[in-house]
Amino acid sequence: MEEKYLKINDKTLFIKQKGKGEPMIFLHGGPGGSLDYFLPQMESLAKDFRIILYDQTGCGKSDVNEGHLYSIDDEISNLEELRKAFNLEKVTLFGESWGSILGLAYAARYPERIDKLILTAAVGLSSEDYRAFKQSLTRKLGFHKKVLLGWYSFTSLFSDNASTKLEQLLDPYYVCSPDTLRKKKEILYNKDALTYIGKELDQNYNLLTSLTELRSLPILIAQGSHDILTPEYLKQHVMHHLPNATLSEVKESGHWTILEQPEQIVAVTRSFMRSESVRSTGTGPLAQ
Repeated sequence: MEEKYLKINDKTLFIKQKGKGEPMIFLHGGPGGSLDYFLPQMESLAKDFRIILYDQTGCGKSDVNEGHLYSIDDEISNLEELRKAFNLEKVTLFGESWGSILGLAYAARYPERIDKLILTAAVGLSSEDYRAFKQSLTRKLGFHKKVLLGWYSFTSLFSDNASTKLEQLLDPYYVCSPDTLRKKKEILYNKDALTYIGKELDQNYNLLTSLTELRSLPILIAQGSHDILTPEYLKQHVMHHLPNATLSEVKESGHWTILEQPEQIVAVTRSFMRSESVRSTGTGPLAQ
């Protein structure tokens, strides 16, 4: 897999890419995560597509300027400049968790640059959905663990050890089977990105005003059967806003679909890409 650094908007982003064919840019979760979450599980897609993965600002191996103000708008701008740097007219975006939000937000701003959207562990279209995600997770934790969560959340601002304990407390609630956690890579999160973008998501995230731009885009949402926001939640609160979207339930999976069921995610991605390609050429049994 090719690795390189690109100067984007006065910051240096770390990028990995592999394969040939239709370009697919991966957007990692967090906010504050890393492209490492996708690898090696999604690498097999490079047999059919050109996959491009990058660490967002200050995440993984990407740098950040002192005093940087993290925001959704800044990440949208970085993604657009990345598209230009690769000289791509249109792209398919593959977004996971917070990355699904970033993908949708970019598509709302630049719908003419989107070929397809593939979203997994989706968190909805608004702050209301984001808060529903947090509330559902809190309910799963129960009272005593909620107290611990509050304590570790505070002390993790000052202690890496507390951050580790916080992850250990939350991790089992992101998966369907705890055995999956044996495969989990340890990823060091960017706490500032999580704090600032997380606050923005909680208070000012709203794509319901951009539905005109999103309604016509081909979208696949692959949601874990046991995700914190379940497929049923998405049916009730999200799918009716996106009439051109397809919801696929990922069996025996929580929020971390790529970690728990990578084969299902790869299969449904390939199927979606094939079916949408047939539709766009107007040939074959799926043409309309």
